[in-house]
Amino acid sequence: MRDTNQAIIRGAAIVAEEADASTIILAGWLPDERRQLQALLRDRRVISARRPGADPRSLDDGEMLNLPQVRLRRRGRAKIALLEALASGMLNPGERVVVISGDAANGDVQLDTIAVMDLDGESAGDNGLGPLALLRQAADPASFDAVLTMCVDIGHDGREGKPVGLLVTLGDHDTVLRRSHPLVLNPFAGHDEAARSIMNASGRRALQEFSGMDGAFIIRSDGVILAGGRYLQDVGSPTSVPAGLGARHRAAAGITGSTASIAFCVSESNGDTRVFGGGRLLMTIERND
Repeated sequence: MRDTNQAIIRGAAIVAEEADASTIILAGWLPDERRQLQALLRDRRVISARRPGADPRSLDDGEMLNLPQVRLRRRGRAKIALLEALASGMLNPGERVVVISGDAANGDVQLDTIAVMDLDGESAGDNGLGPLALLRQAADPASFDAVLTMCVDIGHDGREGKPVGLLVTLGDHDTVLRRSHPLVLNPFAGHDEAARSIMNASGRRALQEFSGMDGAFIIRSDGVILAGGRYLQDVGSPTSVPAGLGARHRAAAGITGSTASIAFCVSESNGDTRVFGGGRLLMTIERND
C-alpha cells in the first residue's frame, strides 16, 4: 500500500467519524485500503470498486461497484462511483457519505481526495444528482453499469478513433417507443435477444458500430437493445438543459421528463457523458475527469 494512500485512509476514517457518515465509498480497486477502512470503521459500511474484469452481476464479493476500465481521474471516479451506488440501491435518502477518490492516470489509483456528500430525497449534495428513485427504477444495476461504461468508453475513444455523439435511453421502453418514430430501418430488428444485450460483447460491439447514426438507441431495463435510429418526439421544450448543449441533449432531457427512463448522452464535440432523468441533467462525467 502506498504511504500516501494509507494516510488518506486514516484521514478519511477521521472525517467519517467526525461527520457521522453512514457509508464510505472507495472509488478504486484497492483491497488493502478497503481492509484498512473496514478495520478502522467497524460500525460503518465500506463500498469499493470491484476487481477489473470481474462479473458485474456477481454478488459474491459484497458491496462492490463497477468502474469503467478507462483512465479516469479523481472527479470521474468519484462521480461514477456515486452513480453506480445510487443505481444499485446501496445508498439511501438521508445518508451522509464520504467518497474517497484519486488519480489513476498511471494505472494504479493514488488517493488524494476526500469528499462528504449529503443525500436527500431530491438531490445528492452539490453534484446535481436528481431523485434517487430515478436511478433505481429505470433499470437493473448491471444494465445501468454496462450502458454507463460503454458511454464513457465511447466518449474517450470514439468510433474507429473518431469522435461520435450518442443518445441512449434505458428503461420504460414501451413509453419511449410510443413517443418516438424510426428515422432509418432498425438495425437490431430480427436478432436474438442474447445478441442484442448490452451485457454481452456482441451487443456492445453492435451499438458501438452504429453509434454514428442519427437518432436514439432504445434499451430495455434488462439491457436488451430494442431499436436504433429513433427520433424522440413529443418531448416538449426542456428549460433545464445547460446553455451550449444541442438537440441531442435537449431530447435526452425531454424524453426523461415525460417517461420513467434514464438517458445517456455522449457529446461528439468533447466526449463528455451526461446522464439525464426526470427532465433534467443529473450528472456530467467529463472526458478529462
